[in-house]
Amino acid sequence: MDLIPAEVRTVMGRLEGHDREDRVDGTPRSRRLRAVSPEVGQFLLTLALAIGGRTIVEVGTSGGYSTLWLALAARRAGGRVTTFEVDPAKVEIAAATFRDAGLAEVVDLRAQDAHAGLAEFDGAADLVFVDAEKEDYEGFLEPAVRALRPGGVLVADNLTSHAEDLEGFRRAALAHSDLAGLVVPIGRGELVAVKLAPTA
Repeated sequence: MDLIPAEVRTVMGRLEGHDREDRVDGTPRSRRLRAVSPEVGQFLLTLALAIGGRTIVEVGTSGGYSTLWLALAARRAGGRVTTFEVDPAKVEIAAATFRDAGLAEVVDLRAQDAHAGLAEFDGAADLVFVDAEKEDYEGFLEPAVRALRPGGVLVADNLTSHAEDLEGFRRAALAHSDLAGLVVPIGRGELVAVKLAPTA
């Protein structure tokens, strides 16, 4: 069954092309979309569908590519994706992405830092996806864990492509008393962890 409407595929293809060009044409790193791979997008969609994700939170929107995959799952479950992005230029690109894909009604795009934004969810999020500046990952760990409901899933990108930069985050996440997870060797490496329910 194809869960991706034609208009969404068109926008995804546009972003994939943009991302490929960014990586070879000399675009400064800060301005690149740095999107996840299509394989990781499908992985996010599958995870979100598996848990019936209605309340999905994304840290680092960029051009909105990964958000599209999450939004497809959220729409199917009757939910929404809240996504945080601090770069005004990328907020503008993402807003156009969601509008052109026909998914704006299920995406809450917020031009703000996610540290404070995550606190609003406080045990209500089904899935939190982190794909931001690598030096910020450790600071996002505790807010993300608090935002998740028991049984909710934390996913973080770039665990193998930026293994050295994210070693502290990886160790902290995998040793966290409220999480059980692993690093999945897909795309650039995805940390996937489930928030444990309190024991009796």
